[in-house]
Amino acid sequence: MPTGFFYSNRFSLTSIMKISGILSLLFLFLCSCGIQDGEPDGIFIRVQNNSDVNFTGVIVQSGNVEQAFGEIPARTSSEYEEFEYAFRYGAVWLEAEGRDFSLIPIDYVGEIPLRDGFYTYRIGLSSANLTDATLVFELVED
Repeated sequence: MPTGFFYSNRFSLTSIMKISGILSLLFLFLCSCGIQDGEPDGIFIRVQNNSDVNFTGVIVQSGNVEQAFGEIPARTSSEYEEFEYAFRYGAVWLEAEGRDFSLIPIDYVGEIPLRDGFYTYRIGLSSANLTDATLVFELVED
């Protein structure tokens, strides 16, 4: 049987429709993640280690969400993590050179939640001498 220009025995119309439906759903799913119309759809925060020592066990809590960032080598940044809502500062717990550090805000009274976007919590140490050091915190809008 001769095949026409638009018809092939290799693919039936049903299988072509199934494949196009699956691809359409995949496209919609990927478009709905993270960025809408060139603008971020959510609050995404990463942590930058602004010190000369490696950080381990990095945990950040801002708003109602606590995120584990794990290990962040000296002078590098983590991947972005999504927060439901967050503020320009947050609670931070980490370990550096076997020593525990924390920075815990008293409250968020009067603070306005961050708007959707990408942010970096730049965290460093106040001193190269770890016995005297405290955490230093700065927000950067990416």
